[in-house]
Amino acid sequence: MVLSIGEFSRVTQLTIKALRLYHEKGILVPDLIDESSGYRYYGARAVEKALVIRNLKEMGFSLDEIRDILEECRDDREIIARVEKKLREVEQSIGQFRSMKENLSLFLQSSEGHRMKYSEGIELEDIPDMLVCGLRFKGKYSEVGQRIGRLFRKCGRQARDRPFSLYYDGEFKEEDADIEVCVEVKKKVAAEGIDCRKLKGGKAVAAIHRGPYETIGKSYQKLFEHCAQKHLAPLFPTREQYLKSPGFIFKGNPKKYLTKLIVLYS
Repeated sequence: MVLSIGEFSRVTQLTIKALRLYHEKGILVPDLIDESSGYRYYGARAVEKALVIRNLKEMGFSLDEIRDILEECRDDREIIARVEKKLREVEQSIGQFRSMKENLSLFLQSSEGHRMKYSEGIELEDIPDMLVCGLRFKGKYSEVGQRIGRLFRKCGRQARDRPFSLYYDGEFKEEDADIEVCVEVKKKVAAEGIDCRKLKGGKAVAAIHRGPYETIGKSYQKLFEHCAQKHLAPLFPTREQYLKSPGFIFKGNPKKYLTKLIVLYS
């Protein structure tokens, strides 16, 4: 006795669209196909196979994985091994989603910079020592955003507060500027290409630059002039902390960018 594809769909609770796809993939082939009409018919053993396919699909196996299981597994022990492997993959995915959740939360936190009011005058600050992860490179200033994205992917949920850059050069460079993008972290992170260390703080002059990075030189001028007036010797690297910067998705209005310039001094 055979069932039409409609009857088989009702029995197995699989849609006709899914059954046609399973046929195309070679996962569940009809027992009989009417040559004149093209109608598909299924026997009793196909019902059992369809239920197995449905159960495997509900456990998260892809169609290719299901086809391999049906072709290669001969008993429950072999299927159990596949299920255990799938469970490990799911657990890994859960960890990745947790990391994504942390990054999404961090993005929302960093996006709140526009709601905060910052003084735009020059201020004296005591910058504390902090545990940071840094990614140092030589290149163009325009590469900073890309490197920060890479740094955040490496640090994951350990990242805290807004990222900043250290500029080691005492001059402007177009091509091979010595830059390190950094982010403060909750605890030490071991990741390839990342330097996790305690960054020494100290006394500093600081100012908020409002506007695009192309005009940031004017804000630095005010800081260095202030240091000269107060007989303070600037130390390198200088720091730029990105309070409101181009977003991960949209660049936003450069006129509203907020960058905190920090120059330690002796």
